[in-house]
Amino acid sequence: MKASPRTVGFIQAAGLTLYVSAFATLVQQVQNWSLLHNVQPGPIISIVLFLLAFVISALICSSLILGYPLVLFSSGKRHEAMKTVLWSLLWLVAIVLLIGFSALKLIF
Repeated sequence: MKASPRTVGFIQAAGLTLYVSAFATLVQQVQNWSLLHNVQPGPIISIVLFLLAFVISALICSSLILGYPLVLFSSGKRHEAMKTVLWSLLWLVAIVLLIGFSALKLIF
């Protein structure tokens, strides 16, 4: 069964949302560990950890959103690849708006 770019875009956006949510939850839980409350890493270590987490996260996010479209693009389906990326972007914007409005309690 062949999925449409709209469906693939939604799945990719949902996967990215789940990854970001899991990462944010993990960081929050690590901050709450009583073992780490008195640990104050130096500024250099903090910057290195932040940048490494950022780069790893950027790699994972780009793989989630661009992996399948790159396969399509390399197999000659350039139009479908572009449509998939655009649908992923549209779904991500919709998710951001939904989460933002719900955080502001404008929807629920």
